Amino acid sequence: MSKSGRNSNGTFAEGNPGGPGRPARATERQYMAVVMAACDLGTWQAIVERAVADAKNGDGTARAWLAGYLVGKPSPTHTAPPPTRVLAAELAGIDEVAEEAADIQRMAELDALMNSGFGRR
Repeated sequence: MSKSGRNSNGTFAEGNPGGPGRPARATERQYMAVVMAACDLGTWQAIVERAVADAKNGDGTARAWLAGYLVGKPSPTHTAPPPTRVLAAELAGIDEVAEEAADIQRMAELDALMNSGFGRR
């Protein structure tokens, strides 16, 4: 791989981390602003409530849409934990989401401490 991260064909070489991507164009920002103005949180809540009602009434599309937001789309690299692990954590009183949030908070605090110059001479 060359310094540019490309192979001899000029395409991105394997292992190239890529870049930040193309920044949003002004027109994309303008369109998003219009969407957000037309769909405030109250409107979004009504849409979600309708999707929940439709899903409960057997609408597979509504169910899939909600699942995409609630549990994400299936991925070959991220698999759901086995039901026995979920049950064991529940029986043990372990809240894995709370523990992950606490880990993230500890890492942020450690980063802040390290970036403050603590321990430097």
